Amino acid sequence: MNELRVFLHSGLDVVDSREVAQMVEKRHDNLIRDISGYIKIIEKNNAIRSEDVTKGNERNFAPSDFFIPSTYKDRKGEIRPCYLLTKKGCDMVANKMTGEKGVLFTAAYVTAFEAMREHILGKENVHPINSETEQAKISFQRAELLNSIAMGYDGTYRQVLQAYAAKELTGKFILPLPKSDRPTYTAQEIGNRLGISANKVGHLANKNGLKTEQYGAWFVDKSPYSNKEVRSFRYYEEVLPALQKALGT
Repeated sequence: MNELRVFLHSGLDVVDSREVAQMVEKRHDNLIRDISGYIKIIEKNNAIRSEDVTKGNERNFAPSDFFIPSTYKDRKGEIRPCYLLTKKGCDMVANKMTGEKGVLFTAAYVTAFEAMREHILGKENVHPINSETEQAKISFQRAELLNSIAMGYDGTYRQVLQAYAAKELTGKFILPLPKSDRPTYTAQEIGNRLGISANKVGHLANKNGLKTEQYGAWFVDKSPYSNKEVRSFRYYEEVLPALQKALGT
């Protein structure tokens, strides 16, 4: 799962729907379809509420507070649709997701948007005397939000969110991330057994939707190229027949 890139658009912090789709391992056109459906529901609500103005019950939501229509050029130079998601938009997408993907996406976008806020605070030349206080306040708010989200889950997902919350406060994973009791294998180890490369394993797994709880689990490891922590998928033995089928062997 790659990190989300938050950027400013018309004064709003937003992320690109293409990056969101990649992060939650969903086809971009399917995510676009889902977002279009959310917008229709919002617009339908607004139409109904507008009829109740005389009753004093109107409560309209601007779709642009959540999703902003945009476009991009594909590799062929053709114009394609996409959306820019605000934090509210990410909230809505995350709330429709279940399981590990939803938890990790929530943790990722909360962290990304807060990092953007920190960047802006830095540009505004926060007074040195207050900088540590501001940083501590931001970390506390992140941890509080992650803990709040964790309360809506049980078991592994709660442990993941609480581990990230503790890391916000201490800078380290003082609470261990949950580990699977089942043996797991890296893409390289699986590739060696099938006679293919690790990249080929990852490509087939992504293409055939094999990075699921049935075939493995996500772990947080230290990058071999830096001190940065990265998420990697480790596979169960059960993935071998599925990959062999995908290879046509």
